[in-house]
Amino acid sequence: MAFSTSWSQYNYHVFLSLRGKDTGKGFGDHLYTALEQAGFHTFRDDDEIVRREELDIELQKAMQESKLFLVVFSKDFASSTWCLDQLVKIMDLRRRSFPHHIVVMPVFYVDPMLVSDQADSYAAAFASHEENSKEKAEIWRAALREVSDLGGMVLQDGCIRYQAEFVQDIVKEVRKKLNRPIVHTPSHLIGIESRIADIDLWLQDSSSVPIGIIYGIGGVGKTTIAKEVFNLSLDRFEASCFLPNIRETSKQPNGMGFLQKQLLNTVLYDKNVKVNNEADGSNKIKDAIGCRRVLIVLDDVGHLEQVNMIVATWDWLYKGSKIIITTRHKRLLKDDKICRKFRIEELGDDESLQLFSQHVFGKANPNDGFMEHSLRAVKYCCGIPLALREWGTFLSDIDISEWNNALDKLEAILHNGIFKVLRVSYDSLKDDLARRLFLHIACFFIGMESDYVTKILDGCELFAKAGIQDLVDRFLLTIGENNRLIMHPLLRDMAREIVRQESPDDPGRRSRLWSHDDSISVLRENTSADTDCTTSFSMSHEFEMKALQKMRNLQLLQLNYGKLKGNYKYLPRSLIWLSWHGSPLKCMPSCLHLEKLVVLDMQRSSLKHIWHGTKVLTLGDMNILIGVLKAYDFTIRPYNYYDCPVVCFKENINFDNHRLYRLNS
Repeated sequence: MAFSTSWSQYNYHVFLSLRGKDTGKGFGDHLYTALEQAGFHTFRDDDEIVRREELDIELQKAMQESKLFLVVFSKDFASSTWCLDQLVKIMDLRRRSFPHHIVVMPVFYVDPMLVSDQADSYAAAFASHEENSKEKAEIWRAALREVSDLGGMVLQDGCIRYQAEFVQDIVKEVRKKLNRPIVHTPSHLIGIESRIADIDLWLQDSSSVPIGIIYGIGGVGKTTIAKEVFNLSLDRFEASCFLPNIRETSKQPNGMGFLQKQLLNTVLYDKNVKVNNEADGSNKIKDAIGCRRVLIVLDDVGHLEQVNMIVATWDWLYKGSKIIITTRHKRLLKDDKICRKFRIEELGDDESLQLFSQHVFGKANPNDGFMEHSLRAVKYCCGIPLALREWGTFLSDIDISEWNNALDKLEAILHNGIFKVLRVSYDSLKDDLARRLFLHIACFFIGMESDYVTKILDGCELFAKAGIQDLVDRFLLTIGENNRLIMHPLLRDMAREIVRQESPDDPGRRSRLWSHDDSISVLRENTSADTDCTTSFSMSHEFEMKALQKMRNLQLLQLNYGKLKGNYKYLPRSLIWLSWHGSPLKCMPSCLHLEKLVVLDMQRSSLKHIWHGTKVLTLGDMNILIGVLKAYDFTIRPYNYYDCPVVCFKENINFDNHRLYRLNS
């Protein structure tokens, strides 16, 4: 059966380069015939057939149109400047064939060490070459060293009686190479070279740790980078396999069994391998990868169990084998003795503009008149290639007169393609408590001090300290300067879009309210359901306390510079956090019931007294009281600052030189 390929731009499957007189009478003919009979359209270049000082146009065209280069190294190969020049051309073509990488397959009719070390007959040949041109001789030497590092087919003991079998082995290997699993990469890979450099060096170091973890925020290009290094490195391994979308595939019925079978089919070059169950699959994988150098990419891994079902222990790996794992979880593997970690950083401003422009305008820079709008789009995307591509594609068909309106929409509602990719990180969180914690932070607490937020969210029984660390490990959150919580704007918008989708047309039925306009609308129209929310008012807004009556389970309330009138008995007893900066109250109302309150934040308020007269105020386990000034009608008991579970903001703190108090009930 003739070999078929999807590489339509290649007219030849194989380009055969050899020095015929060294390989014995008929070897070149036998190899060429065997390749053609196997269905491989082959261009043959024998230095005995073609002798010119430079490669002619026909030969150059054939090289450009060949997918695999079969270079036969014989005893006197190095004495032929024709062969050496052609090898340099081939290796240069291999380097420049990005992103559709050609295959160079050495065939050693002599000991490979003679080629790599340029010993014996190769040494004698180079002694002669260096008399003519040391510079050119060094170029040839470098090409020989480079091609030797690729490995290849070796004729056992140079014995002629093995030649027929050797030819068939070459044909089998060619079939494997041409069936190798090259994976598609997107166009316009801006900044890819610098981001794969360290990974490529690790792959070339056979003595290095066997596992490489590529990690980073969703949409930053982890999979693209893994694909690129996979395509670049295929020739260095005996077998290679790229397993995509492991997180999603593993959720399907018999998903792990499917992945095991896919790995075995690819590594063994056998589509008929059967996997009876996951245990059977593991045993067969152990046998398959334990005797050959393999390169395996496990793409988009959510948790370690998914890796263990494919490669249960790293001891299975043959020396020099490598496994690349892409993940959003920094601590997927904690043992640095067996893995090396590569964080993928966001694109810089110039790289972002270039990628965006390529998708909008088909060139590296915006068209005249589009720079201001382009910079606005790039700024919002914050270096995430996924967002830059999606926005660029969306805007490419829109007239400049409509760009402002389109950008307003994209900033108001996260693009669906971006939302779906980023939401994977949210869905992968361990449980509902972790998801609630993430949404609370995204909606209310970005930019606030970590210990302050931890105390509030612990009051909500969300186990905040461990939860925040888990969000950091998953690149959903960052701890910045002064211990403040930082979240990527696209992740923030993804979280808020999740909340918005709870009730797109009725903000009052959402679990959280953070938007100034939505909060005012809900309170003014008294349309709120039983919800967790935060509100933010300007000084000009005033509302009835009854507007909060329906929010029986309200835990987080922020009334910055807002005004409430009416009976304060309607303030929900469920409050954990009450932040009322700039409150106009002179004293706290006597009808307040704040048994669950953990944080009362009254910075820059008019408060002078907690209450008038003698009144017992029950404040439960409230640990932080911020912004309350001098006159008190109650007894306070100071905590030693160094024993405090949190560090408070310093504004308006004046409790007899102490910073943290628990109020006696």
